[in-house]
Amino acid sequence: MVDIEKVRERKKLRLDILGELYQLWFSGGEISMSGTKRDIYQERNTERHLAFHYLLSMGFIDITPMGGKGMDEVLSISITVKGIEFLESNLEDE
Repeated sequence: MVDIEKVRERKKLRLDILGELYQLWFSGGEISMSGTKRDIYQERNTERHLAFHYLLSMGFIDITPMGGKGMDEVLSISITVKGIEFLESNLEDE
């Protein structure tokens, strides 16, 4: 049986990540999140790590490797037009 509360928590996490990237995009300053995989994902296969991969596979974010290896690899992550549209349409529903 699916744990509905877990599903809601995962959806909220994905929307929170998109919200953070959305704010960066429209801030007039830095338009992407950057840091090491360790800083961004915390650890492999955590809920946060899986959320970023879901958002990437849906086309809601772009992830650009900037150098380094393993969990010390630096990434630049930004929201896409599709991600902006998705976030804004979900906010209208609330």
